[in-house]
Amino acid sequence: MNEAFQLTLREREVLGQLIHAETNRDTARLLSISAKTVGRKLENSYRKLGVPSWAAPAIKSLRSGIAGSRD
Repeated sequence: MNEAFQLTLREREVLGQLIHAETNRDTARLLSISAKTVGRKLENSYRKLGVPSWAAPAIKSLRSGIAGSRD
């Protein structure tokens, strides 16, 4: 289940935007947080998901349902 990853709500939100935004600044603007915060949330997510790069958590989060589609 998704809870096994122990991602915070904000980490899930950042991952969700990661697949739609081109840069951390874009993600930050969409979520009304700083780009530095986006970077920290991504680093935490990578560690929790056990993946090395942005592409891996994006793919893993989509496959597991962590990051929902944006309609």
